Amino acid sequence: MSYVRTRLGRWFYEERGAPKRPRDPAILLMHGFFFDGRMWKGQMEPLTALGRVVVIDGPGHGRSEAPPRFSLEDNADALLDVYAELGLEQAVLVGLSWGGMIGIRMALQHPEKVRALALLDTSAGRELTTNRVKYRLLAAFTRRYGYPPKMVEREMLPKFFGPTYLREHRDEALAYMRAGAGFERDGLSRAALAVLIKRKSVEASLGRVHAPTLVMCGVDDAATPMHRSETLARGIPGAKLVVVPAAGHMSAIEQPARVNEHLVPFVRAQLE
Repeated sequence: MSYVRTRLGRWFYEERGAPKRPRDPAILLMHGFFFDGRMWKGQMEPLTALGRVVVIDGPGHGRSEAPPRFSLEDNADALLDVYAELGLEQAVLVGLSWGGMIGIRMALQHPEKVRALALLDTSAGRELTTNRVKYRLLAAFTRRYGYPPKMVEREMLPKFFGPTYLREHRDEALAYMRAGAGFERDGLSRAALAVLIKRKSVEASLGRVHAPTLVMCGVDDAATPMHRSETLARGIPGAKLVVVPAAGHMSAIEQPARVNEHLVPFVRAQLE
């Protein structure tokens, strides 16, 4: 297993492919809350054909260590440790949900490290007040008792996956959710605080993002509705918005071919 030391603990990473030219940027994949790097399995082969791909498990998720309490801004700074240890000068950042939030903050805090952004099913804004209250109670409960299977199936499953995927691949969706429920409780709780409860809006700063940007959103995304992606596309100069049909919040899992149809040419263009 491969780990990189960061200021937020040790993070697991997987690396495939190689740059076509010595100074080509890497392609860095960042997952969403309650998932890990394995959610990108549908993108790994076509992106590896383009260059060096690095997939990380974020703090408290997958095979990474539980972090101390952190903010999304801290998370972006910790990504610099990954760059330093792996010898990355620049990267095309591909992030879904939480991963996209980190990508936006990297482009604001460390723009010289970002060649381009692909932001899937993500937001630059704060969570709604009603949701923050609910998520705070949920985080406190699950830190002590874990995630009851019935709650995962009834409440969380339809939030993450769209109706088409649930109708055709319900068992696969449940497998992802059960894996997430098995992550270390303290790590999940601290990530929930950063991602869902205490995150600050950066919508007013989107005009300072000058990296080429692709914004994608599942048409049936219940966790991060379409208007959040529309705000990103309007706020980031030159950003392009793509709507993924028959997909919910986890568009990269639910419709990999349709996501790749736009994501792969976008990444390829940044490496030419």
